[in-house]
Amino acid sequence: MDKLVDMMVNFQGLNTYSCFVAVFLSHGENECLNCVDGQDKKIDDIINAFKGDNCPALNGIPKWFIIQACRGKDFNYEVSIQHDAPGDEGHDVERQSDKPISIPACADFYISYATAPGYYSFRNINEGSWFINDLCKVLKEYSHKEDVNTMMTRVNRNVALGRVVASEFGYRRQMPCHVNMLTSALYLCNVRQSQI
Repeated sequence: MDKLVDMMVNFQGLNTYSCFVAVFLSHGENECLNCVDGQDKKIDDIINAFKGDNCPALNGIPKWFIIQACRGKDFNYEVSIQHDAPGDEGHDVERQSDKPISIPACADFYISYATAPGYYSFRNINEGSWFINDLCKVLKEYSHKEDVNTMMTRVNRNVALGRVVASEFGYRRQMPCHVNMLTSALYLCNVRQSQI
């Protein structure tokens, strides 16, 4: 895994792209990925390799990590809700001057996890990962018109409400989890061109 990460970080021409996306599909536990060589690699170590002080070529460029792996052994059982919670309203922050700006080394990351910390991630033996399947469906339908955060909220809803595993202890569900450190909305295509 270290060689793969080094190869990605040192790839010539990284700064010529408008976005960096890395997808990891593996078994995992305790915030680590199980690698093919039998070793575990901390997810934070992988992501830290791409921070601005370690990979300056990606400074100011959105970095999206999609991680399909268990994050523990707990099961997420279903609970009942009484009503929908009101939505959050976003607030844009405008630049106040033309002075150069600096950003934190951990800026412009978006990390999508198949499940919340400590929980199991489900897959269908024939169809594969719940999370990856719903992610692919949402990307296919909405990537030409919605930003990543909006699309991942759709994935959350599809996985959380659309899939369930029955067991002798109750119904088990899965809740994807995302860490958003973007400084602007991330679109995967030019929305203006796709609407013409």
